[in-house]
Amino acid sequence: MKIQSVTGPIDPQFLQKTMIHEHLVFDLSEVRGEKDADSKLEKSPALDQEIKRIIESGCNTVVEVSNIGMGRDAKAMFDIAKKHNLVIIASTGFYKESVYPSFVFEKTKEELAEIMIREIEDGMDDTTIKAGLIAEIGSSYQEITETEKKVFEAAILAHKKTGAPISTHCEIGTMGKGQLDLFQENNADMSRISFGHQDLNENIEEQLELLKSGAFIQFDTVGKNSYRKDSDRLSNLIELLNFGYEDQLMLSCDITRKSHLKSYGYNHLFEDFIPALLNNGVKEETIDKMLVQNPRRFLAF
Repeated sequence: MKIQSVTGPIDPQFLQKTMIHEHLVFDLSEVRGEKDADSKLEKSPALDQEIKRIIESGCNTVVEVSNIGMGRDAKAMFDIAKKHNLVIIASTGFYKESVYPSFVFEKTKEELAEIMIREIEDGMDDTTIKAGLIAEIGSSYQEITETEKKVFEAAILAHKKTGAPISTHCEIGTMGKGQLDLFQENNADMSRISFGHQDLNENIEEQLELLKSGAFIQFDTVGKNSYRKDSDRLSNLIELLNFGYEDQLMLSCDITRKSHLKSYGYNHLFEDFIPALLNNGVKEETIDKMLVQNPRRFLAF
């Protein structure tokens, strides 16, 4: 069992604190109709400073969930990883219907799966830099469209062929149960699945249903207080920990805008949210599970 980073396979034990759902090189500015290109992240001195800060906090791994059609750049990820001695795990797949390249609507699920398999086994973007997971496979707000369903089924085919884990996008925390149904109907290995943006899902009964399946869930929009206050995330997370699910929870910030860097940045997870957990009685070993041990298990295949 190895973890497939952009610089090659690594032993899972090499991973230290891990941000499970991030974007480093990414561009949705056109899709979002922005004139200021706020939703364009790239190699820059500002990014260098952000990475230095998370490394100082003990983080050595970033899971980069930008996929085909999201401005993903394999070579840039490789360069960043080398420059900072950072483990970056890149993603293959397709995001959600509003962002799909046109060919996603035309190809069969088998053809889409072949693209993902090739990127895991051979390399992405005409390089030999390989994807290390299938992510972020998304559904729309309160619905899974027919084409999104096809992409989920393609992702499951690729997961079965390669063993690679799948990380999802639940728009504003919705449709986790619908995604779960698709995974179970198609006999996915639920221990290899992680449901994204569950800190935006205020239905704890649904969160518990996802966890009972054996899957991971991500509290991965930490700091996005306009969606949900961190204090509410904190209470929700502690409640799930009290139910005994510390082996299935993972954390991140999901930075997708330059303005996020100005307002809180990647290191908000380590310098603000983790201390708040500690101050509320969460043990160091539990935090180690969410940041280190659980990502090691989820990402190895």
